[in-house]
Amino acid sequence: MPGRPPKPRDGRRLKNAPTGFPLFYDKRKPRVVTSDPWAFLAHHATTKLPKDRERIALAYIEQAFDFFEATSNPQLGSKPLLHYYCFLNLVKAALLIKGVSLPTAVGHGISDPRVNRRQRLRFTGQRVHITGRAHDHSQLFPEFLQLLNAAHLLNSTCKVITMLGNIPSIHRTFTQVTGDDPIFLPVKRFDFMHAGGQIWLRVVLNRHDKDVELVRPTISRRQRFRRWLDLVHAPNPDEFWYETAPVQGRNRAVDRAIGTLATRISGVGAASILTSTGYRMYLSASPPGTWCPRLAASYAVAFYLGSITRYQPHDFDKIVAGGYRWLVEEFLATEPIQFIYTLASWLAGVDVVKPYATSR
Repeated sequence: MPGRPPKPRDGRRLKNAPTGFPLFYDKRKPRVVTSDPWAFLAHHATTKLPKDRERIALAYIEQAFDFFEATSNPQLGSKPLLHYYCFLNLVKAALLIKGVSLPTAVGHGISDPRVNRRQRLRFTGQRVHITGRAHDHSQLFPEFLQLLNAAHLLNSTCKVITMLGNIPSIHRTFTQVTGDDPIFLPVKRFDFMHAGGQIWLRVVLNRHDKDVELVRPTISRRQRFRRWLDLVHAPNPDEFWYETAPVQGRNRAVDRAIGTLATRISGVGAASILTSTGYRMYLSASPPGTWCPRLAASYAVAFYLGSITRYQPHDFDKIVAGGYRWLVEEFLATEPIQFIYTLASWLAGVDVVKPYATSR
């Protein structure tokens, strides 16, 4: 039988804790509440870019909005292509804001490989191929992956169903359709503790949450989880506590210390869902080598679905037959607005949230 976990470190909670941790953390600043993420993105581009680049980024954002608005009318068969071009233009704007110099002619950097044609009627056999980065930054998706700290996906071929499994907003549907076990561990809260010029993170889980019961045994065996988080004794019997090792964070170094912790926890496999009360954060128990950041996974799925509806529309209904149609419909209904708010939060380095609810 395992022994009692060690005591937690003695310390006090840090005042003015960051919002958006760990995915959107930049500096400790208040969250942005907006019912119009498009206006926020345009404002952010205006404040971050010189005039020549601002003009280009605003054009991308405006075109993305046009594609997004167009999805309110078409039937399912045409929505994927519209959503992909919305995502594509948003990512172009995001890369400009992040300082990536894009050439005039930009390739997708992701493709529908020939092997899919042999598996055309089996959704589980469908894949996307991701290229490597180009020296002139002309391949869009690889540049996006690089900024998302997902370079391990470059020059690889990934199953579309695996990408869908990395998107938390549709994960309930995903597990019901596929029969897979859940992989997202809900985090009740992140507590920042400090003492003696050091800062560490306490990850608090709800012991009685069904997903905690199901996912915690698996994620606690993952090397990337064990590398940064150690189980400690929780005085509250309704909670599990995990703590990181402390990092130096005295005075002006506090933000740098929190940034270090954000990088480490993001590397565990962090994901989020925008809810009526803000972002709910998760840690992923995905198998080694299959973890993909949520923004990248959503982009890859939108590309694949858009490619099918553009080049092989007669095959679309066959591919997404049965339960997979429900899964694709859930993706198209819920993920685009999540993608927009999550991308805005990633660019701003802070929560960008809706005033009331996540529904469109």
